[in-house]
Amino acid sequence: MHIEKYYFHADVEKYSENLRRLLVIVLVPIFTLCTFCSVNIVLNFRSNFARFLMIVILASVFCGMVFTFLAVYITDKKKRRHARYTFFDIIPYGMVYSEYAGEFTRYGERVILRRLYYIPFEKLESVFRDPKVAPHDICFKGEMREYFLETDRLGYHINEDGKIEFDSFELNTRLFSTVNTVTVKKRLGNTKRLERSVLYYWEQFKSIPEKKPFDISNFVSERRRKKLKTSNAALEKPSFSRNWK
Repeated sequence: MHIEKYYFHADVEKYSENLRRLLVIVLVPIFTLCTFCSVNIVLNFRSNFARFLMIVILASVFCGMVFTFLAVYITDKKKRRHARYTFFDIIPYGMVYSEYAGEFTRYGERVILRRLYYIPFEKLESVFRDPKVAPHDICFKGEMREYFLETDRLGYHINEDGKIEFDSFELNTRLFSTVNTVTVKKRLGNTKRLERSVLYYWEQFKSIPEKKPFDISNFVSERRRKKLKTSNAALEKPSFSRNWK
């Protein structure tokens, strides 16, 4: 029996691809400039112009190195943050979409922010994606919760009934805003399989039998009353006498 995937990680390879394209756009002109300057230094050796071109080459190389270091650092940081904090989790009664939303330093400690959406199946109205226009986007419509808090406060677990419960108890009833549309944009790669999984588990939810109200009589039998007895055993025996005088 085939079971659809229910947990989707962030697509972080796109950051590496963006880095390669960015380095090509920036470093190729720098390399071309350095090549041009080198040729002119050879043709104008020992002139003031040659010295100027040497300064241009050194400045270009330095700028290229600084830019490359910063680009690699930022890209690696984005990959690590999204790999850990950006995901899509399908649970029996709904879906959770979490997205890395930045960070800051407070009292010397790094604080990671997340934007988290809880999409209950019972309030979900539609799931839409356009594979021709935006194959990496998927849109959900319905009544959904949106949280924007520190990541340490957004932990959750699934209770015995299959429903979500946040580790911070107050998040189950407040500290969220209600939204009607949630769009996942270019965070999880191609969303074709995600759409298929969402529709599959949505149908599974619809087939869950309605839970009956708790009736204690189904678990505790009625206590039978004991028949009253006397201390005289003879009186307990059946009698066929009709003499009632």
